[in-house]
Amino acid sequence: MKRKLILLPLLGALLLPSAFASFDDVPQSRSDRAAIDYVTGNGLFSGTEENLFSPDAPLTRAQAVAVLARMAHATGVPTDVFTDVRGDAYYTKDLGWAHQNGMVRGATDTTFEPDRTVTHKELAAMLTRYHAWLGLPEKGLALNGQDSNAPITRGEAAVYYATVDQDLMRRDAEVKTHTAADGVSLTGKLDLPAGDGAVDKLVLFVNGSGPNTYDNRRSEGTLDAKYFDLFAEQFGARRIGFFRYNTRGVSIGDQPPMYDSIDENVYRTYLPETSVSDIGEWIGVLRQEPRLKDAKIYLLGWSEGTIIAPLAAERFSDQISGLLLAGYCNDRLDEILEWQQSGESSMIFYRLYFDTDGDGAISEAEYKADPYGIVTSVLQNTDFSAIDLNQDGTITTADLAIMLEPGKKALYDAIERGDDEWLAQNYPVRLTSAWFQAHEKLAPNRETLPKLDLPITIFHGTADQNCDVAGVRAIEKSFADKGKTNLSVHIYEGYDHNLLYNIYPPTGRISQAFEDIFQTAVAQ
Repeated sequence: MKRKLILLPLLGALLLPSAFASFDDVPQSRSDRAAIDYVTGNGLFSGTEENLFSPDAPLTRAQAVAVLARMAHATGVPTDVFTDVRGDAYYTKDLGWAHQNGMVRGATDTTFEPDRTVTHKELAAMLTRYHAWLGLPEKGLALNGQDSNAPITRGEAAVYYATVDQDLMRRDAEVKTHTAADGVSLTGKLDLPAGDGAVDKLVLFVNGSGPNTYDNRRSEGTLDAKYFDLFAEQFGARRIGFFRYNTRGVSIGDQPPMYDSIDENVYRTYLPETSVSDIGEWIGVLRQEPRLKDAKIYLLGWSEGTIIAPLAAERFSDQISGLLLAGYCNDRLDEILEWQQSGESSMIFYRLYFDTDGDGAISEAEYKADPYGIVTSVLQNTDFSAIDLNQDGTITTADLAIMLEPGKKALYDAIERGDDEWLAQNYPVRLTSAWFQAHEKLAPNRETLPKLDLPITIFHGTADQNCDVAGVRAIEKSFADKGKTNLSVHIYEGYDHNLLYNIYPPTGRISQAFEDIFQTAVAQ
């Protein structure tokens, strides 16, 4: 069925700039000034020169897809479909992404005409398709009194993009508090699409291990970002609610780099059992929100959260509609810890950056070649012989196991004797011995997950040093052997445990894995 273009009034009065551009050719008197301030302040457009925006210059098809990809934070994908698009052009990956997802079409099967001016009608159609990709009802833009086939200028286009983007970014945020059954005060933050209509879906984030807040603000170097802002923004743009919460005993602090404050007495109650029961408590609170009364609730678990979320789905099966599991842990935590301390986890790093011949071991020549500059930066010029501890001429898992053995023994001893002070001073994540001991008693996901019949999607990187990708392949095979079809798996070559989140704060672009997470929530 051919998609028709629906034309709605422009929301010009709502174009509030987030930063004021300083362009000599955009005076305050221009009607599109607020829109230009918005699109440049939010990184959608850049100037044509240092002090010029060229608002009356035409917008080309290449520029149109580049702005659209920036609006979606898309990293982009290469494309060789069009013979008139250079592989090194600034917009090539943006075009690949937009074309792959149905937002733009070629002028012919093999040409794109990147330098041709976009018409008002074409840009409105492109933005309509963008809405459809987000899973939203058809929505276009009014032509603002213009001939639909007239070329569009950069200033006019700024109004279209700003109108759409601001509409998608609107959401209502509320901090919620609740007293759990055991008397512990819980705090979380709910983001819903702006308005008063019912919300069909809500994603509830299930934290990884250690102290977390509903912002998870982190500071590193010149970058300072709130981790959960991306989730709230991207789910909100798709008209999906998003909820996250503080770990028990943790509140928002004012000191970098973690910006958290820990009440030690309450934090000791942070255990797998209370993590599961707190999800049930929060679902009860969220169901009291009129807009969420009938919403489908999906749990997005990361790391430890991939252990807790399935247990919650098993216990609260009538309340949870699906699981999204990123950085998936298939085994019990003590088994995962043993793998991490065995050298296998550390070897992932060395293979990724040094194993140029793909034989699984690092020769001295490969190490000294240092193709990514890791020896001089991360490894601080450590000599090859200081890592090749068994002196067999290669760096292997055996060397790393020798290196890790003293720390491994000290860690296991501290857990066994309940030495929380040692753990606080020596283990990189703030956890208690009771937390470790409680995890040892849990059933692993390889046993829990196959019991569930709701939709489950796993997102995992091959360079994950926290949880072995072999566990993902094992659970996928287990489902196939049992004839179960409710599990989908995405494995990303070279992606780390955080699925390359770290590319987002400095670039404004997200990895393919994050795009898949957001789009999977739309599709389920």
